[in-house]
Amino acid sequence: MSLFISGVIVSCRPGRFAEAEAAIASVPGVEIHQRDAAGGRYVVVIAEDTIEAETERFSALKKLPDVIDVSLVVHREVDEDDAGAGSAPGVQS
Repeated sequence: MSLFISGVIVSCRPGRFAEAEAAIASVPGVEIHQRDAAGGRYVVVIAEDTIEAETERFSALKKLPDVIDVSLVVHREVDEDDAGAGSAPGVQS
């Protein structure tokens, strides 16, 4: 079975960093990996069982009120057995 994983940059409205973080964290299937308060950006990973669900999460992030942009950085389809080993193929920790 495959797992679909995307790394995205989420940019928020100026002065709304904490509010954007709370909203991002409320979206199922996403995880915040890094925060850049000065730049108003988050590095977020989306992981879903289907590409349709992954696309829905991406769209949900774009629709959050304090989010002004969501940019796809990387997308991978990995075997769940590989994903359970710690990292996706070709992605260094």
